[in-house]
Amino acid sequence: MKLKLLLLPVIFAGISLYSCEKPQDPAENQGTGTEEPVPEPEPEPEPEPEPEPVPEKPVVLWIDAEANFSRLRTQANIRKYLDLAQESGFNAIVVDVKPVQGDVLYDSDLFPHCTSLGGYTIDDRGYDYLQYFIDQARERNMRISVSTTIMPMGLPMSKSGPGYTDPYWDDKFCIEYLPTGLQDIRETDDVWNVFAFLNPVLPEVHDYVMSLVEEVATKYDFDGYVLDYCRYMNINSDFSDASRKAFEAYADVTVENWPEDIYTFNSDDKNDYTPGVHYNKWIEWRSSVIQGYVADIRETLKRVRPDVDLEYWAASWWPLPHTGQNWASPSINSTTAYWWATPDYYKTGFADQLDIFQLGAYLNKVYGPYDAESVEYAINRSKRIIGDDCTIYGTISSSRGFDMAEAVYLCYRETAGVMVFELSHIINNDDWANVKAGVDKAKAELGIVSSEDNAE
Repeated sequence: MKLKLLLLPVIFAGISLYSCEKPQDPAENQGTGTEEPVPEPEPEPEPEPEPEPVPEKPVVLWIDAEANFSRLRTQANIRKYLDLAQESGFNAIVVDVKPVQGDVLYDSDLFPHCTSLGGYTIDDRGYDYLQYFIDQARERNMRISVSTTIMPMGLPMSKSGPGYTDPYWDDKFCIEYLPTGLQDIRETDDVWNVFAFLNPVLPEVHDYVMSLVEEVATKYDFDGYVLDYCRYMNINSDFSDASRKAFEAYADVTVENWPEDIYTFNSDDKNDYTPGVHYNKWIEWRSSVIQGYVADIRETLKRVRPDVDLEYWAASWWPLPHTGQNWASPSINSTTAYWWATPDYYKTGFADQLDIFQLGAYLNKVYGPYDAESVEYAINRSKRIIGDDCTIYGTISSSRGFDMAEAVYLCYRETAGVMVFELSHIINNDDWANVKAGVDKAKAELGIVSSEDNAE
């Protein structure tokens, strides 16, 4: 009996300990009971992220001053054609305000206003041509670039422009070297192909160019400044005494026979010549002159308007050095296969000074990766020799007899933008629908939704 009484506290203590234990979770007691384990709920899947919208590319309409001088005499016509351009897929324009004749189509305090051009005369439009384009472009949310020719200052065909009317320019033009000898470029007989170009070597010409760029950039609010004809006219210029001295200093040589040590003619054809002892170095020097201009223009433009893009249009036939415009990268040696190039020629490239290069692929074929006369080949080559130095737009001419829609599509797909030259050609060739078709095809392929569609 005593033993039983002694055992009772032990039994009660065990019961108390058991009752105080935490009940086991069924999941921790698998195999000891009859209930199935309760599975943890699956987490909800993360929602798919919204794809980043693909931005639209610039589709640029070039508006040439001479070809449209009379057509755009009224504000109503400017509005009409900008509306038509926008409906046809264009979202940007280039407005030419200094044609090759040399006078200007903006409110200038420095240069004469253009009142006669292309056989038409408009004494007073009654409004600021450039400012009205800017205002109308802004209303339509269109990008606007301003274009000026750089070296031309007169038209030999009509003997018009400041180069023929203002004596200040008389000693500042290029001197051509022709089979008949040396002559002022203003006196050329080749009036269809030669414009009156200023001599870029002269400091007065340099000052004029910088003042032009600075005035336009100071007076107007726009998005890009396009350099046109920022080069030499052709291989026949400039052969002035100033250029001879500048070349001799650059090359550290004395030209014993001038200009025969540059080249000699084989016939009466000004393009039929044999290169002389200094020809290759001469080619390099001329390119260095233009390279210097592009760099100085960039400095001038960015000082006034750092947000404005410096743009440059040039024909895609790059391996022809006659005009002194080496638009390739100065860090890519692309000239080892060319007989006319010195080992240092590639260093005269100026692509690194540009924000946008407008590649003038005004060719007769759209496709042909190995055909030097195709737009496709021109685009591929420009990418190779420019690299990442600047943005490339493919540009084409409406006057070419090829599939315009396909050309627009190719340029839009393969470059950062497309420019079509130019308004009057598009009107004459009725290419509005073709431009729209090319843009729409490229956008659909790239998954681009236009801003108009987003608005809806």
